[in-house]
Amino acid sequence: MKFIPIYEALTIKAQKNSPPHIAFEEVLESERRDSEWARIEKIKPVNLAHEKTSSAPLFAKRVELPAMVIQKTSERILASEALPLSAEREEEVNNTWIEQLPRTQAVRLQEAQRRSEVLGQDWQGSTWSAMAKETLEKSGVLNPAPEKTNVYVAGAGPSGKTQVPKSKVYFPNESQGRTPSSSDTSATGGGEMLPSYGLAGETAGAKSIVGPLEITGGLAVTNEHHIEIRRSDEGILKELGSVDLQQGLYNIQVQEPTGSVIARLVDKDGKTLGEGSFRLTHVATNQAERVSGPKLKIEPHPDFAGIVTSAYNAKPTDAAPAQTKVTFVKGLSEVAAKKDGFVSMDNVTKGSSTVMRAAAPRHMQTASIVVSGKEFKSQLYPDSMIQALQNIVAQQRAQSFEGAPTIIWGKVALDGKNVSGIDVVVESDPSLQPVYFNQFMIPDATLKTTSENGLFAFVNVQPGFHSLLATRADSIFGYQNVVVEEGSVAQGDIESTIKSEAVPLRVYDAFTGEARSATVTMQSLQEDLEVKTGTTTISLPHISRLGMMRIQPEGADYVAARYLYNDTDAFIHAPLVHWSWLSSIKSYLRIDDAPSAGLIVGFVPDEDFEVYLAAYDGFESRHIVYFDMQGRILQNRKGIAGGGFILYNVPEDIHEVVVVGARTQKVYSRVLPVDANSLSVLNFRE
Repeated sequence: MKFIPIYEALTIKAQKNSPPHIAFEEVLESERRDSEWARIEKIKPVNLAHEKTSSAPLFAKRVELPAMVIQKTSERILASEALPLSAEREEEVNNTWIEQLPRTQAVRLQEAQRRSEVLGQDWQGSTWSAMAKETLEKSGVLNPAPEKTNVYVAGAGPSGKTQVPKSKVYFPNESQGRTPSSSDTSATGGGEMLPSYGLAGETAGAKSIVGPLEITGGLAVTNEHHIEIRRSDEGILKELGSVDLQQGLYNIQVQEPTGSVIARLVDKDGKTLGEGSFRLTHVATNQAERVSGPKLKIEPHPDFAGIVTSAYNAKPTDAAPAQTKVTFVKGLSEVAAKKDGFVSMDNVTKGSSTVMRAAAPRHMQTASIVVSGKEFKSQLYPDSMIQALQNIVAQQRAQSFEGAPTIIWGKVALDGKNVSGIDVVVESDPSLQPVYFNQFMIPDATLKTTSENGLFAFVNVQPGFHSLLATRADSIFGYQNVVVEEGSVAQGDIESTIKSEAVPLRVYDAFTGEARSATVTMQSLQEDLEVKTGTTTISLPHISRLGMMRIQPEGADYVAARYLYNDTDAFIHAPLVHWSWLSSIKSYLRIDDAPSAGLIVGFVPDEDFEVYLAAYDGFESRHIVYFDMQGRILQNRKGIAGGGFILYNVPEDIHEVVVVGARTQKVYSRVLPVDANSLSVLNFRE
């Protein structure tokens, strides 16, 4: 099997009015003017042959001319004056050389001066070579790699012998550059990693992390795939690593033990097929320059995917009820469950959230909040089972339940094992009494906490967005957010774990990046958190779930807002916005006031985009405002990378805000409850 090396394209950006760009344009203009000879060469010669005519034949005489040689002698122009001059006189003297140019060159210079003002430019700036070198240095390509750290893709040479190419970046007039020699293409055996001159490099103070690499879940590397190893620190990609597919190893040089090491399997179209990562806090902090890293597993990149089963199903295959249908993003995707109950929605970014709704004949609909990137497991409850639950609870409490059922049903678990002795409450409605089940799966009014099966339920719940809180001995055990609908069961499984991670939290001005002080309230924390310097580190349980936090900035300049996060996030960023900024845009665009509505502000750093509210066609397009990275309004009705959007007058409801990337066409979705006169801030970063 042969592999093809894939290199990232080099992009060098320059302003149109910068001297290098102007000089480059002038060279192209010169080539366009000199293209007349190329046009003449394409003119077909005239056929002078004669056929079937009575005219006399034409004869040609060969004429040989001596070769003509054109030479150009450079003329050095001396300054005509040496005494100090005024600014006007100095400019006049300095431009006297223009009069000595040939007419065509003088006309060309005048045209260049009219278009770009080349005579007034400072030509002491960076050259194209220097700009390219700076770009490559920032990407880490120029750092020399350590011995035995890279994998090269070999090909057969003309002699049939295997050849291994080596990369080299060369810059003119750079004495320390290494010129490739003929030995650079020699083959090495034994499956060892080869030295590289264009991949991850070993620099002073860097630490080399080497560990096993595993590709699982049916993934495979072909000629159209490649593996990327990078360190990511708070969303910024830094050092580049390498892999050895023969030995199953990865290697990366890191300057700082912060962030995560991410491995991605990417196809030729840039789509991520599989991903794996580990946080650098897991690597032993010793003084050695080379340390052993944990196993890095590249697994299929799940979007919205999981299993739907029946609560009464005793089959070992966990088959779903017949004709089970599942919808995601409020009907944007509707799929039929497979025989094993598997359902999925593709082309969704990691970390997106949605309300998954599952339905089957003779079963109650189940609604649960799911997060992409982790497979979920949900259950369908037969109508008879729900009716029996309501009847038993009605008898125990001496009350009746009228109307369509509104049920919350869940289970408490610690690292996958059911937990007893847990008290569960609905924070948004403390008056609701929990129902706990005994070992025979029967509601037991004498139980005040969960039994060994960890099951609980709430009946006759008001429809809407609710937060469940599980406690033990007055300490938080876990939480879960649910969406309750009429005629539906809200799946509210509460998970906990003994594994926790240190996560950086930053509170800052959305447009200046200045750190700001604030009080942070998070579902994962027992107490409010005072962030005095705008930056802190918190410990969160490593569980993938939708969480909410409220940030109250210090002072009256910024607006208190609700933010969404995931406990498994590698970092949490909370950008603050000014109320004056929101109100001034609203006044400028003459958007009406709606006292019972809320505001949503979103930031999209990765690509151009469009935004809408899922299954809400009545939302007026003029209430959607796009802005750039400085907060300035965009007029083209589309968002740009690094900017964001504002949704004014969003009605009170449980909404799903959907952002569609212009380049990837991927769906970014966020489940969000909107209250009257409230501000919600969303980050759409994968």
